[in-house]
Amino acid sequence: MFGTDRATVCGPSGCHKDPNRVYVNSSYLDPTTGKENGCHTSDVAELIESHIPVDRKFNLACSGAVTDNLLPAAAGGRPFKGKPPQADQLRTLANTHDIKLIQVSISGNDLGFGRIIESCIRGFIYGPVGQYCWKQFDWEVKEKLRREVPDKVKNVIDQIRRVMRETGHPDSSYVLALQSYPSPVPLSAAYRYSQGVSVSSQRYSPGGCPFYNEDTNWARLDLVTGIADMLEGVAAEKNIHYLDLQWSFDGHEVCAKGVRQARSGDTLSSPIPTRDAEWMRYLSHGAAHSQGQVEESFHPNSYGQKVLGKCLRDFYDLTRSAGRREYTCLTRSGRGAEGVRLKPLSR
Repeated sequence: MFGTDRATVCGPSGCHKDPNRVYVNSSYLDPTTGKENGCHTSDVAELIESHIPVDRKFNLACSGAVTDNLLPAAAGGRPFKGKPPQADQLRTLANTHDIKLIQVSISGNDLGFGRIIESCIRGFIYGPVGQYCWKQFDWEVKEKLRREVPDKVKNVIDQIRRVMRETGHPDSSYVLALQSYPSPVPLSAAYRYSQGVSVSSQRYSPGGCPFYNEDTNWARLDLVTGIADMLEGVAAEKNIHYLDLQWSFDGHEVCAKGVRQARSGDTLSSPIPTRDAEWMRYLSHGAAHSQGQVEESFHPNSYGQKVLGKCLRDFYDLTRSAGRREYTCLTRSGRGAEGVRLKPLSR
């Protein structure tokens, strides 16, 4: 959009999208199906943007993975999108490298986060009016957060520890941390567009944030916060580090007041400043928002990745110098990526 899409290539014959410009190692495609929903390993992923001073960084994450895809095969782990289970990939690295930090982001896909968000969007666009998705998913989400998902995450932590011990890395030799997720949407009072109705609403176009007020408040206060609370509890029980990201995009979510999308005059050489920008990708759906794949919607854009990288770098520094294990990453009003800061969490 307006010359700011890093995957777009323009020439005398026009413009076309080349996802391999931003998704490295051919990760845009799923090699098992040939479809475009691959691992989506970004060239500006959080780990890359952290600029942590180590010799090598390895991004083992894969878009859509669940806890079973992190477990070693010997413990029931399953390959995903042509990749071995992530713990087995870690084992290969741990046999030849001195590991300093293992940062784990997991559980959203086990809860069906994408399916829930899609249902909220479809309810808003296709109706009937007032068919709120939170009423459909609230009980299911809370039950999974209470009874099912925590045990899956604990098993992942236990298996990572086992892999590291078996490859000669005692627990004290590296940092193991869980992190939560930034909220993709603001609270309803913080939208820059009124709710409106269906495709006539500005939340659909130009906003790309077609959510009812009730659904967005539930997503922000129950779904995102519920995941964060669950992960914090697991980290405390397992005596590992925890990075809370739920407020890290506060004021920069899709359609938030005080920020904007790219517009005429913004270019790759002179882009919208991070302080003025949304840090999440808006909905890619239909003629009004045909940019990118649906799977890319409501994931951090390049600005968001820079912010998460700053959070991770500061977090890594504190894990080595401070006695606390739990931190939350917060924004500063009117500031860009440079303004994010960590604050200790107190239980």
